[in-house]
Amino acid sequence: MFKQILLVASCAVSLSAFSAEQVWDFDDGTLNGGNRNGYGNTLDLDGLSVQGWSDTARPADSTLRTTKLTYSSNWGLMSYNRDNESGTPQHSIDSYGNDFDMVLLSFDEAVNLAGFTLGWASEDYGTNSQSSHADVSVLAYSGNDAPALYNNTWADLAGLGWTTEAEVSNADEFAYQAIDSSAASKYWLIGAYNPIFGSLGWSSGNDGFKLAGVSTNSPQVPVTSVPEPGTVLLFAAGLFGIALRSRKRQA
Repeated sequence: MFKQILLVASCAVSLSAFSAEQVWDFDDGTLNGGNRNGYGNTLDLDGLSVQGWSDTARPADSTLRTTKLTYSSNWGLMSYNRDNESGTPQHSIDSYGNDFDMVLLSFDEAVNLAGFTLGWASEDYGTNSQSSHADVSVLAYSGNDAPALYNNTWADLAGLGWTTEAEVSNADEFAYQAIDSSAASKYWLIGAYNPIFGSLGWSSGNDGFKLAGVSTNSPQVPVTSVPEPGTVLLFAAGLFGIALRSRKRQA
């Protein structure tokens, strides 16, 4: 009986660990791979690989193909899709020309995406030079295997295990943007706002940004802390007294 009470007391004072936060600064990454034109290359960090995607398969410009990534320590991560975009803002992660660019974040372990940091950003570039911000869509993948993007469309993703976790209006350039998501996944997509993932009535086809980094939380398995012996004994004594009083009443 007393051993059972001690076990209950130990469980009652067990604690769960908090999630560990990590900042992924893309300035620490290395560009690797890609075909002879650079498409399909990755920005690699320890525990994270980043790859660009856009709906630029010809002739209909609708199905997904990899992009070419470049990085500037002054501006952030850029994405050139297969329409050979080379000028501003087309070399950003953008939706100009109705080619919607996104970057796939592939982590070694499941994480919760807490937020992202933009470098350069602009909305309505060329007509509103003061708009140093952009609208951003964020998705998480719930499948068990690596996600299939090639030759699918952005509209296909909902049926392939992707969920919209955040749509951020006017995320400022050179600033951190927190997002509110409870999802944990090894795979995340961040890109220019795309109404196909949940139309909010915002203007689209006019956002561009360069990504400087992301912040994640690592879900932790609950652990049991070892309480002070005096705490356990005091708590157990109280439970033991209650048990004795109950037995006396029954007698």
